[in-house]
Amino acid sequence: MSMFKKREILGLNLKIYKLAFLFVLLFPAIKGHAQGLQFNSNDSLLSRRTSYNVFNNNLPTFYDHFLVSFDMSLWDNEHLGYVFNITDTKSNSYSLTYIYNGSPTLNFNIDSKSTKIQIPLNPVLLKKRQWMHVKVYVDLKANEVGILINGQWYRASDFGFDNTMTARIIFGKNEHYFDVPNMAIKNLTISDKNQNFRFPLKEWNGESVYDNKGTAVGTVDNPVWLINESYFWTPKLHRSFDEVAGINFNERDQKLFMFKSDSLILYDVQKDVVSAKTYQNKLPVTMLLGKSIINTKENKCYLYEVMRSPKPSPRIAALDLATLKWDVVGQGNIKEQRHHHNIFYDKDQNDIYLFGGYGSFSYYNDFFKYNRATDTWDKISFTGDKINPRFFSGYSQADANNDVYIFGGYGNQSGNQVVGGKHYYDLYRVNLTNHTIKKCWEIKPNGDDFVAANNLIVSKDKNYFYALCYAHEKPKTNLRLYKFAIKDGSYEVVSGNIPAKGERIETDINLFFNAKQNQFFCTIQEFTSPLNSTVRILSLASPPVRQQDYEASQRVVTPSHKLYKYILLAVLVVLAALGAVLYVKRKKPNETNAAEAAENDLAVIPVPVKDEEKKANAVYLLGEFTVYDKNSKDITYLFSPKIKQLFILILLSSKDEAGVVSKRISTTLWPDKDVVKTKNIKGVTINHLRNILADIEGIELTFLNDTYSFKLGDNLFCDYFIVNDDIKKVNAHDSADDQTILNHFDLIARGGLLQHIAEGWLDDIKLEYEESLMPFILPEVKRIYETGDFRKALEISRVVLHIDPFSDIAIKYKLKALRRIKGIDFARKTYDEFIHEYEKSLGVEYAIPFDKICTNKT
Repeated sequence: MSMFKKREILGLNLKIYKLAFLFVLLFPAIKGHAQGLQFNSNDSLLSRRTSYNVFNNNLPTFYDHFLVSFDMSLWDNEHLGYVFNITDTKSNSYSLTYIYNGSPTLNFNIDSKSTKIQIPLNPVLLKKRQWMHVKVYVDLKANEVGILINGQWYRASDFGFDNTMTARIIFGKNEHYFDVPNMAIKNLTISDKNQNFRFPLKEWNGESVYDNKGTAVGTVDNPVWLINESYFWTPKLHRSFDEVAGINFNERDQKLFMFKSDSLILYDVQKDVVSAKTYQNKLPVTMLLGKSIINTKENKCYLYEVMRSPKPSPRIAALDLATLKWDVVGQGNIKEQRHHHNIFYDKDQNDIYLFGGYGSFSYYNDFFKYNRATDTWDKISFTGDKINPRFFSGYSQADANNDVYIFGGYGNQSGNQVVGGKHYYDLYRVNLTNHTIKKCWEIKPNGDDFVAANNLIVSKDKNYFYALCYAHEKPKTNLRLYKFAIKDGSYEVVSGNIPAKGERIETDINLFFNAKQNQFFCTIQEFTSPLNSTVRILSLASPPVRQQDYEASQRVVTPSHKLYKYILLAVLVVLAALGAVLYVKRKKPNETNAAEAAENDLAVIPVPVKDEEKKANAVYLLGEFTVYDKNSKDITYLFSPKIKQLFILILLSSKDEAGVVSKRISTTLWPDKDVVKTKNIKGVTINHLRNILADIEGIELTFLNDTYSFKLGDNLFCDYFIVNDDIKKVNAHDSADDQTILNHFDLIARGGLLQHIAEGWLDDIKLEYEESLMPFILPEVKRIYETGDFRKALEISRVVLHIDPFSDIAIKYKLKALRRIKGIDFARKTYDEFIHEYEKSLGVEYAIPFDKICTNKT
């Protein structure tokens, strides 16, 4: 058996046993993620405030030290309150308190004596469901307390501890203190070297609090279990109108707003406050449906009516959301009314597109783009798969690739309402750059028929989308949130019901998502006549909870040793079956040569840093962003997205430039905020970066003349600087010898410059690097192939194809190399995938046939 096959079997064995062990270990916890416990605060009567006694009367005794660790959310800018209180059997009392006195502060106190630790908090952290991780380390032996919050330690000594403590720990209201801030906690752990108590705080109801093993350990008075806010929709606002009104959400200022003919009604989703404002001037459009679309780049709301009016009049107007002034945009219209159409911008928010809808006894499937120069809605042709005429389809906004998803709806193949209609449950990816349509899948759901409300919310990882679904043909219906897999259409229900009425076709339902607070909003506009409607706003916390998890929580489940016995037996059966499969595979004739057995080595994956290449004080920018400290420890996990962006921005500006001015940091990292308002959050981010850099030698952050820069030493290793410097040296000497560059091929093969970080301000830097690298590596593909080093030729071709996905030379030698390594069938399969992507992206067929590239003579 070859070395590769042995390695493959050994790796699979290890994965199987690890997976089985992990399944058995985690089975008690697979019912759902912790959502947390919210506390009724000083806003409530004394008798209604929340008190959580962690251990009841069965108090643990800690020796030498103990740790209290939990996630906490605070959103209080008015009160003093107790986060938790610790008392021992000698009546000594210690507490972590919160106070907002112009600025938010946490304090750790010896009660009735003194404040020992003061911890300032950034006001931007004060948001519901924005979690900060807190660790309180009580060192009884050393007589010290250390508190870690958001990556920074705060310490104090001289507490008068004994070496042991039998501790009563109470969060919120306790027997001595009644003040409670607006807060929530989750994932509570209390431990010392001998004990480990874990409380996920994922209960739905009741006053008993269970540990991770399902044992009732503590009690809570007046609990608010947050998981309910992730399954049941919470009503927020109810308004009635005797005129046509519209509704939309501006995430930029965190406000849902309803627009009437003379004013706006605004609902601040952060503060839960309603206000009203009048326009500067009269609304120039006569509203029929009140449809609109937000342009976040311009901070404007575009109101439009597409149906042609009897006499020329404004049909599109823009409201400046900062000044509340209306401007007429144009009179562009479409011949027919388009009830329940789709409306979306391209990724740059330059062009508005409209798709589908219903009117004049017809369903439609045409695309229009508004031409501002000619004030017309122009039909746009798309190639690829066809979407049948429909209305009530769900749609997303364009992503970074300029892709829009269109899901489901109701219609028919001909578009003629006379022949009846059907429900569609299909998903299409529409690319607004290449004007192509790709059908992703079509499913047949069980149960009642449904359509999707306006707006699909695509998950951050692009694996799922959320849709608010309901039966549109029923006068009384129920809305529920669904979660669909973009890959295959598998789905699950992830919320409770919202009762709604659909008496008239004008009734309009929207799903919005507030990424800043991880919250869904449903808006329902129910019409009783063309001029009378009621608007309701409801919220749902994210991540939402599956219906089956809620149903399971309502059943009493008694832990059973038999259950675990059956689970273990099932796992053993699976292991035995897999072991038999592996045994049979070992006994088969060795039909696989070393090159074929290493198939996984040929997969297109980011090239990690090899163990022997891990350097102290090293920064890798090519391929996967990675950082090692002075002890060669991987500290990449310390770089949050914003800290990573800040680090890269300053680093790339420090090599050959004078650094980056403070204002540019603000406008680059927080483009949607005023520069003045970024001062605090920028300061916090820079301080966190300083703390991280303390463990890296050869790099020092300096600030001079309002400019940040890195002072770089010779002992700092950066792969991008090494490759880029050699490119510049060769170009400066006009040398034909590009072997200097290829000496760093292992670095180049890791991937493109910051290839997994999609930030617009990096595009020019990436493009410059790729364009300077290409003249050196492209000629090498042929030369290396002709030397017989097919594997290295394959790797170089992949680097080229990352830069230019449709390079004729690179695909030619990639296929030739694969033909030599893996055979002609594998090469042909790769070719078929390439030409499919080529045609989908460019809209034309690839001109070079496979046989011309790969023949038996090559």
